[in-house]
This record gives sequence, structure tokens and C-alpha cells, in this order.
Amino acid sequence: MEQKVSVCVIERGSKDYLEKVFSALEENEEFIEEVIYTGKEEDIPDTDLDVKSLNLSSENQAFLRNQALKHVNADWILWIDTATELEDSTIEELFDILEEYPDANLIYTNAVKITKDGEENVINYDNLYENKYIVLQGLTVDKYFPEWGILTKKEIFNENQFNEDFKEYEFYEFFLKNLQNLKPALSDLSFINFYEAKTFIDTSYMSKILRDFIIDRYPFEKLFPHLSWDENKEVAQSTAYTMVGDALANYHDLYNATDYYRKALLSFHNKHTLTKLIKSYVDMGLFENAKQLLSSEQGLTEEEIKSTKQDIEKIEKLIKGLEKGVEEGKIDEVLYALNDVIDIYQGAPVYNIAGVVQFYRGDLEGAYRFFYKAVILNPLEEDILRNLTDVAKQLGKEEDVISLVKRLLD
Repeated sequence: MEQKVSVCVIERGSKDYLEKVFSALEENEEFIEEVIYTGKEEDIPDTDLDVKSLNLSSENQAFLRNQALKHVNADWILWIDTATELEDSTIEELFDILEEYPDANLIYTNAVKITKDGEENVINYDNLYENKYIVLQGLTVDKYFPEWGILTKKEIFNENQFNEDFKEYEFYEFFLKNLQNLKPALSDLSFINFYEAKTFIDTSYMSKILRDFIIDRYPFEKLFPHLSWDENKEVAQSTAYTMVGDALANYHDLYNATDYYRKALLSFHNKHTLTKLIKSYVDMGLFENAKQLLSSEQGLTEEEIKSTKQDIEKIEKLIKGLEKGVEEGKIDEVLYALNDVIDIYQGAPVYNIAGVVQFYRGDLEGAYRFFYKAVILNPLEEDILRNLTDVAKQLGKEEDVISLVKRLLD
């Protein structure tokens, strides 16, 4: 008997690609037992597929996945969203992988990410079947497989559901939390189209996942086995701390990144990590903290001290100029100048000023997004946090701000 799947289509705001999504599902119809759509019934395109609409409206992706799970009847679940397009033979190819890896319980494909301008970016993933713990050594998980186009065995959810505190990053949290019991395999000949739908990415979730499920769970010797732990533990420790700091900085979590950079310098003082710490302070808008590190005692030459100090003061001057423009009500001029400044500096103060500009222009949602990004970069700055909180109150998003700060500071 042929295997069949329950296809869970998670509605994520954009419905621009629903026609493509359902048309592609129809090409895979012989392998589909049912389609569960979390959105509204009236949005479903004309189709011969057996579609059950849950008529839900939520921005919490984890909640939608959990609700869909309640209605699944097949032994296998294919997870897609309203911007995921299968190929004509995708499901058949996913099941073919089980002939090679019969104990696999999570199968994923390669991806083609399509921007709103139609630009296609092909992503080829590695097969994690015999090397799933490499996601730990990479200090990330999202670069190793996509969050959609995933075929999962229903039984892996028997005792686990998606953590609704992680909203749209719930799949990666689920993967790392249950890594020991998952057996992922790549359908290496398969590609799925992902149409660009997100307009704002909250990187604080990925930072939290990294800290909770990788850094805090595994010893550095396992995460970084290639470092020379037996030869020079202090250097290895410093390198490991720096690599963790880099991973957190990649998610714009500079508050926690600076903590690890400082730990690295305490383990083994080196100019490489010092430079990263100085840059992080500058991007947080903590200019005085950055300048306090500019000394010969820190191993910097007089020329390096002078050059770095000039660069920092140049940025300070630009920020003060923008702030003065806002105070004088020159909103249009500041908006125009921001484009040039962002080419040079993308720190928390710039996003805060951009939020103020959007607030005065009457765009509360735009202001909220800029303030939000500024707080991710620096959750300690009271003025920025106050700006975000004030706008959040007007938009009814106070709980989101509380959760954001808790994610960053816990």
C-alpha cells in the first residue's frame, strides 16, 4: 500500500502564492490523504483536494502547527506554509528516501528561495543522517535545513508539541530540543520553492535557541573538538568564547555577544577578540565603553588607538547630527540623511532615530519595527526601550516587548 501524507498548510499572513501552493499540491495528489489549512475557508483556491480549513487567525506559528496536529490522520506529515511550492514529484521523492534510510523520521529537501523581485537563490543542504550533531558545532541550526517542505513522522509529536513561546522559530527549537530522538535525512534530488514573505525577522529568537539548546547544554570540548584543548586550554577556551560571541552577534544579540567576548579576553587576551568587543560596543551605541578599551595596556599601538578613536568619534558626530535634526523638527532632512548614515553605521542609535522619524511621520508599525531592532542590539538603553514600550502600548504589543527583553536578558 502506498504511503500517504497529511499536508499541513500554515497560513502566515501572505496569501499571494496560494494559487501556486495548491496547484503544486494537486500535482502530488496521489500521495496526499488530506490537506489541513489553518487559514480561512474562503481563501482556499478552487481545488479537488480534500481540504479542511481550521479558520484560525494568529501570528503565532507554533500555535497554528499545534492546532493542525490535532487533525492529522496520516502517519506522515508534510509541513508547508502559504509561500511554499512543491515540485510535481516532491512527495514521491521524499518517500523514496525511506528506501535508503528506513529509520528516518524527518526528511527535508534542498531549497530555492525566490525574492519579491523574482531573484532565485539555490540552497543545497548537507545530509544530516549520520552527522546530525554538526548543527551544534556550527552554533546554529537554520543554515542546515529549511523550516518548510519538511516531512515528519507523526509519532515524533506523541509526547512533544511546538513551543508557543518561540512563535515562528518553533521548528528549530523543536529540532534542537529533541535532537537525540530525531533521525533527519536529505532528499538530495528534491527542491522546494520558498517565496519571500517575511518583512521583519526577529533574530532574538534564534539567539535564545542558540543559548538555551546549544551553548548551555553542551561542553565546549564537544562543540569545538577541533581546538587544541590538550595543548593550550586557555587559548582554546578563548577561541571558543569568541566563536560563541560571533554566533550571537550574527543574530544581532550584542548584549550576550559582548559577555562572551569579555570571557574570551579573560581566558586569553588577544587583539582579534578585543576588536570585536570594541565594534560591538560601538554598534550598541556604548561609545564611551568602546573608547575606554583604546589603550596600550590592551595591546593596541598608538596608531591603532588614534585611528579607532577617530572612527568612533566620526560615528558619534553623525548620530548627534541626526538627533539634533530630530529635535529641530527637520524630519524629512533626517530621513534623507539616514540613508547615507546607514551605509556607514547600522548600530542601535540609528535604528532608534529611524523609529523616531517614522513615529513623527505617523507610521506606528514602522516605528515599532525600528525600535524593536534597536532594542535587540541594545536592550540596556533606557531611552530606546522607553520608545519601544510607548509605541507598543499604542499598538497593543506590550507583551511582545516584555517577551523580547526577557529573551535577551535571561
